[in-house]
Amino acid sequence: MQKKQRAVKSDERKAWERDQRINRIIDIVEDLFYTGGYEATTVDEIARAAGYTKRSIYLYFRDREDLFLAVVRRGQLLFKSVLEQALAGPDRGKEPLVVRLGRAFYQYSLDHPKYITLLMTYESKLHRYVPDTQEVDDGSYRSQCQRLSSEYGRIVTSAIEEDIGKGRIRTVLSARQLMLLLWGQVFGVLQIILMRKASFREVYQTTPEKLFEEYLSMVVKSFR
Repeated sequence: MQKKQRAVKSDERKAWERDQRINRIIDIVEDLFYTGGYEATTVDEIARAAGYTKRSIYLYFRDREDLFLAVVRRGQLLFKSVLEQALAGPDRGKEPLVVRLGRAFYQYSLDHPKYITLLMTYESKLHRYVPDTQEVDDGSYRSQCQRLSSEYGRIVTSAIEEDIGKGRIRTVLSARQLMLLLWGQVFGVLQIILMRKASFREVYQTTPEKLFEEYLSMVVKSFR
């Protein structure tokens, strides 16, 4: 009995140590992909920064894409949580839920510029846009990222459906179609703000916050 308990504890310890090594590598990779970009960052560079051989890196990750997706997954989990928290507050009357989500998205970009940049890279280069029924969940980082992207897409779609049902939004589009349009708009606005943030006030005589709120006001007016 004692031998069995020791074996279980030993296995748990090994699993914990493995998770610690994986998380340490992901911590390092976050900064490398953010500063160097997905295309330019190599596994050799990652191995040197982590203090491992390439062979050791490949014990935990299949390739560079796997490493990148591990970081993206971390950012996606946080982003999904931010959206859920935004919807957890009290009802604000006529204000559409998607406005709350827009503000949450904006705040996420301020609090986590590293993740929002990497999420944009993922969406443009690696995400597969297929019907939910065609998604394959094999436990890989790719399938986990695919699933999480679909999940926060459904969060936004459900909020739009509720807004339409309560008369906060008037549209001839389906909730899913409107989600796609708003998603593209918000991503575009945030991308411009992040790229030009350093001299934003000087060049445009306003703040990123005020500009984004003005964008949200325009969106709300278009719903009426």
